[in-house]
Amino acid sequence: MYIGNAVFSHVAANKCASPDHGPDIELLPKASKEESSALANEPRQDDAKVPIAKFQNYLENNCRHDHQSSSPNHQVTEELTKLLEVYRANNDTWRIAGYQKAIAAINAYPKEITSYDEARQIRGVGERLAAKVAEILASGKLRKVEEVCGSEETAVISLFLGVWGAGPSTARAWYAQGLRTLQDLHERASLTRHQKVGLLHYHDLNARIPRHEAAAIHSFVRHPAGTFTKLSQTYGWDCLSIQIDVSRCCAEVCAGLVTEVCGSYRRGRATCGDVDILVSHPDGSSHHDVFLPLLDNMKKKGFLTDDLVTQEDNGNQQKYLGHRRIDIIVVPYSEFAPALLYFTGSAHFNRSMRLLATKMGMSLSEHGLRTNVVRKVSAQVA
Repeated sequence: MYIGNAVFSHVAANKCASPDHGPDIELLPKASKEESSALANEPRQDDAKVPIAKFQNYLENNCRHDHQSSSPNHQVTEELTKLLEVYRANNDTWRIAGYQKAIAAINAYPKEITSYDEARQIRGVGERLAAKVAEILASGKLRKVEEVCGSEETAVISLFLGVWGAGPSTARAWYAQGLRTLQDLHERASLTRHQKVGLLHYHDLNARIPRHEAAAIHSFVRHPAGTFTKLSQTYGWDCLSIQIDVSRCCAEVCAGLVTEVCGSYRRGRATCGDVDILVSHPDGSSHHDVFLPLLDNMKKKGFLTDDLVTQEDNGNQQKYLGHRRIDIIVVPYSEFAPALLYFTGSAHFNRSMRLLATKMGMSLSEHGLRTNVVRKVSAQVA
């Protein structure tokens, strides 16, 4: 597997060309709640006490359920997930895991929740979290969100966690050093190369990508006939002035390549955190030599601008990680199906699939499904 992660240029150019964007020119006087992304948030330790057997049964069978692109309980899960940044900032893994499981269970619930008792019947939702659901149903919001998200420390650390390559420990260290804004990081922090790129493209990396934009990115990688100007006119990238012919990136490198957009785009979401593009070749061998030439070709056309991770090797697969953000994964054709399942996700669904495979005496990964797996039982150490 060849994996890569890069920043692609047209959206970045559209946003960063404006004086209103970019940490190198924008001074944020204080970290505000608006800068804190409302990503999946996590619960209190007591809230996460879901009966193990009960949840394992739910998790094991979750991969057998129909997964819809939208949930009738979106308002509930959206409010619950606002706590995630707080617990993530504190690196509270127990609460994070508990809320992620409960939110996934609520998202999978087929109808609108109307009461505490109904919420309590959902596997993965404990008493405390059901009480929070009832509070949201009654008032439309959570008092806890206002309490924990109101402090400067929480807002600043959440802001810093948006810098690609910065984890909770790094974000808290920056806060302890007296840094409060992205401009402070730009001027005073000691940053790695990846963090510098993440800071430069902060707003793009933290913005969701519309489906039509993700489709256009795929079109460029696969067979975009025309120019950046045409794409700009079609999808509203008016700030882009690059006049480069973008005739068939993949075809220019190797005829017959197959591509598929994965991630939240393939799951039918309205927006994407990044764009994962799976690349392979039916002959089973030609994919070996396309990874670097494909990236070079896209860079020459001005489509890729910065690398977050130049390359990650994972067995026979390679991945390239980009900036706002395009991830290109090149895999052998024999691994295309399991890789497609894995990179489509979600992470919770993948865990459910792996658990189900384990229960059936098999092993599932992005590389394949193996049968007759014998697992050794560890001896207890006195």
